[in-house]
Amino acid sequence: MLKDELTSQIIDIEACKTELAKKYTTFLAQYPEIFADLISGSHFDFAIYDTIESYDARTPIDVFNVYRNGEGIEIKSGKANNPDLELALSVQAVEKLIKTNDNVEYAQLLGSFYNEPNEQNGWIDFMLFERTQKIIEMGYGKFAQTAGILEDDGSIINL
Repeated sequence: MLKDELTSQIIDIEACKTELAKKYTTFLAQYPEIFADLISGSHFDFAIYDTIESYDARTPIDVFNVYRNGEGIEIKSGKANNPDLELALSVQAVEKLIKTNDNVEYAQLLGSFYNEPNEQNGWIDFMLFERTQKIIEMGYGKFAQTAGILEDDGSIINL
């Protein structure tokens, strides 16, 4: 299957607590190629935080998860069971990310929020629940390279 043939499915969008999460899931569903490099079975959370304090307390305003199946992606409200990682994002970052025009622009902006976090302009962070090498082997590494988070030699920048 070609990468541009990936499918996407949002499961129960109304279960999202916030309008921002609904907009973000809708955006991600339009660009399943963002997840093209992930191996089937990859499963991770997107957690949206309104402040640094809520991030420190691990109290997001909304959470949804993305599952990479054989044909594409499934997006579902709530936390994944046994996720590979959590992508934590500020409200400001999400508001800007959903305005990007393609998967490369999205990845580059996401990387800038990681490499140059700013409370006013936006930030992201990752919490890995698997070993870094396993995360890279699952395909997250290719996306991280595109985003400028992972160098070509496999080392994570700024960790």
